[in-house]
Amino acid sequence: MLGARLAALRRSAGWSQAELARRLQVSASAIGMYEQGRREPAGELLVAMAETFGVSTDYLLTGKTSSETDGLRAEKAVMDTLQAADQRLEKRDGRPFSRQELAVLLTAVLLEA
Repeated sequence: MLGARLAALRRSAGWSQAELARRLQVSASAIGMYEQGRREPAGELLVAMAETFGVSTDYLLTGKTSSETDGLRAEKAVMDTLQAADQRLEKRDGRPFSRQELAVLLTAVLLEA
């Protein structure tokens, strides 16, 4: 899911959709549509996205990393996003969400965003 990976990388960088759009010279609504999976970026934009986040186009398209560096950066982006979600969400019965619960919530949010 290109959209979920793009959103996770963007959030990990601390950027809004508008900021990423500015950096890539596209509209914020285009970024939103890419993240929702309603639109696919052209090849040259996909390359620009990969360069912006320091990952491979393979990672953006398939989730497979071409190097250990990509894997570490991608893992950090996902973990940062999950940690931020955990801090923002209310605790249930005084206990934090499990990683599995956070992953399900994050997936649902990214698919609906």
